[in-house]
Parts: sequence; structure tokens; C-alpha cells
Amino acid sequence: MDAFLDDPASYAKRVARNPVLAGGTSSQTPVDAPVLELEAGQAPGVFNEAVQTLAGRPTEAQVVQAWGDLQAACDADHEQACQFLKEQSLPPARTRGGVTHPKERSRSFRSEYAVVILQCRIDVDERVRDCQVVEDGSGRPSQHFIAQLGESRYRPWSLAGHAAATSYSFTFNLRYGGPAEDELSLEQKLGWARLRVAHFPQSGGAWANLAMQLAVHTPEDPDYPKVLAQAHALAPRFQWTATEMAWHRVQAGQYAAALMALRPVIRRSVMGEHPNPYVLETAAAAHFGLNQCPEALAEQRKAVDLLPKEWPAPERERFQRKLQDYQSACATPKAVSAATGPR
Repeated sequence: MDAFLDDPASYAKRVARNPVLAGGTSSQTPVDAPVLELEAGQAPGVFNEAVQTLAGRPTEAQVVQAWGDLQAACDADHEQACQFLKEQSLPPARTRGGVTHPKERSRSFRSEYAVVILQCRIDVDERVRDCQVVEDGSGRPSQHFIAQLGESRYRPWSLAGHAAATSYSFTFNLRYGGPAEDELSLEQKLGWARLRVAHFPQSGGAWANLAMQLAVHTPEDPDYPKVLAQAHALAPRFQWTATEMAWHRVQAGQYAAALMALRPVIRRSVMGEHPNPYVLETAAAAHFGLNQCPEALAEQRKAVDLLPKEWPAPERERFQRKLQDYQSACATPKAVSAATGPR
């Protein structure tokens, strides 16, 4: 996975750009959205029914139900459902007002940092309500942000033109004082990340940040597996933690569990504007470990095809080599380990 670390959008670059506060999760899902599980054969019928509902004049509750049905159909590999969600979902956006950071001076010559995470509700009347504080800083800057959000207006989330109330996460990174070039040592960066999870143990953003810091700086840290597991438990749909958790499970031979970790994110990776071949590579390894050759070959082929042309040649060759390994192993009784080779 080393080449992926050079991607400007990767978690390593996010940590490098903002080494103290990097790493968080965001969410925007309809309030009271159902969580459904569908078999592949059920997905087409559920998809058609949801689309028919949205073509009429659905109530807000029906819109939310349709979203849950479409999400479940997409997770069950129904391509039309994934495409419909991609094209017809419109996220919230601010239409009036703004948020300014509280002006405070640090008493220290060094920079002081804080993260504020608020879990709020954006209603169909464009108002932000019911904000719960997930993380806060000294002096409770959360109250400053909540007051400003209450005066702002946000276009609500909508599906096929129908609005519904949404649970929405706002994250604010604060820095006070210190020179512009101020930089913390590695020990201070990791210490600050650990302090966040100690103060806010229910914050998925804090645990994701610590997991990213450890993955980039000290991947051999004995705490890393436990930190990653907690980050994934709190935010199972966050692509990085889900993929990293799945890869660790592949290394441990827990192939079915790896696919379960990937299920919420793999379709979003494929359908997104910037598909991630490493998600597909992980899925291929898990399928191969389960002796599911057609699925493993299909996922690895897609991973090879999706690697950017400018990607480093050794990494492209590694993906191609793994595909050839799977092709050879699936053509003969002889097997090859799904976890073989560097990542």
C-alpha cells in the first residue's frame, strides 16, 4: 500500500498536511434511516419499488424508507441502485449565514490545538437543530459554533428531489497562537492523538485520527490493532478504517469477516468519482481466501484496471502479478496465499 500513501487524497497525506488534527469521520444520513440486509435476488424488486415510490409524492418517512431500500439494494450488488443513489442524492449545503472561529489568544509561545465535533440535525425547513457535542475544546468553543449554526440555513438532504431531515456531522479544527512554522515532534503528535481518545472515548473522529497517526508513523505499535478495531467499531462506513480492518483480517485468515468489514464501503468505492483499487484488492484477497475464484478474479481485474496510469510501475506490476497468481491458482488445484506479497 506504500504507493497509495503518495496519493494527495490518501490518509498519509492528510496526516502530513495537518499532522495534529488530521483524521476524522463525517456523516450525512437521513434521520431514522433503516438498516436492511438483502440477498442479491431480492435487490431488483426492492429497487423498482423504491424508485416507483420516489416517482410519486412520497411523505418524508417514505423517502427515508426508499433511501434505506436503495442502500440495501446497492450493498447487494445491484448496479442500478448504486447509480441511482449516486445521481439522485443531493447532500446538505449552506445557503445563508456562516461560521467563524472564536478569537482566543494562546497563553503559550507554542500553538494550542482543539477539535470540535458536533452531531446535528438538518431539517427540511433548512434549520440546524439538536446539536450534540462529540468533541470540544477548553472554554467550550462548541457553544460558539452551535449558536452560529442555529442562525445559518442549510439546504436539506434530498433524494430524487424529495427532502428529508438528516443527521449531519460538523467538524472544526482550531489552532491558537504560536508561530506559523510551529511544528510538533512525533512524540507530541501521537501524545495529542492519544489525549483526544482519552477525553472523548466515544468520538469516531478521535479514534480514526489516532489510528491514522499510528499507521503512518508507528505501524508496529502494539496498540495499533486495538485502536484500529475501536475506530472501525465507531465508524464502520469510514472507508479507510473499513479497508484497513479488512486487510488485517485477511492477514489473519479471517476472510469472511474481511468481506463483512468491506461491505459498507466497497460499492461506494466502485461507484465514486475516485474509485480506490486498494479496496478492490482487499476484496479480491478475501474472496480468494474463501476459494471464490470468479469473485476474486473479477475484483482483482477491476483493481488493475482502476490503477491510475501515472501510478509507479512497481506497484502496477504488483497488482498485475497478483492477478496472474490468482489466474494460475484458480486454473489448477495448487493454491497461493491471499496475503502473499507486500502492500
